[in-house]
Amino acid sequence: PHIRPCVAHEAMFAESLSECRHLASQAREELQGLREAPQQDRAAKSAATFNYLKEADDNLQMLQHQAKSAPAAERSKLAQEEQVLLQELQAIKKELEKARRELLLGSEDGNTDRLFLAREERKRAAAVTSTLDRGRNQLKQANKEAIQCEATAVQTLQDLRKQRETIMGMQDKTHDLGVHLGEASKHVKQ
Repeated sequence: PHIRPCVAHEAMFAESLSECRHLASQAREELQGLREAPQQDRAAKSAATFNYLKEADDNLQMLQHQAKSAPAAERSKLAQEEQVLLQELQAIKKELEKARRELLLGSEDGNTDRLFLAREERKRAAAVTSTLDRGRNQLKQANKEAIQCEATAVQTLQDLRKQRETIMGMQDKTHDLGVHLGEASKHVKQ
């Protein structure tokens, strides 16, 4: 049986949406357990919550891509569902950050700053990252060129020192020759 692309697309979106909601639910359960957990288990609970949120963020990115490539008639509905899910996930993220602060856990197990960004924010973040990468590559290239220039300058200085020594040696020999020639000339005249 042939499935219409529109129906298949809706099914993929619904599956991704369901998976994101399931991960959000698991993250919320871990977060609730975090506050009630003994001190020694809190870091692990915090890490588990973050991992669920990170996986949900990965699924959200896929969901955003699916919504973007959906037929025009569906985009508005999908964008609304995506927005509701995004707000739910951002709320859990804020709860995790608050719990980490209150329980003095820190964020060694994962930074939440880049989770659950809107599509436009992801594009801006990707553009900034790309610009930074290009800048870093240009700096690396400039460093390589500076090292090459330094090596060339050192070699040139060594060559100039050798030439100077040669010239100084020739001047000494010429002077000695002049002195000997002057003495020989005196002897010949006598």
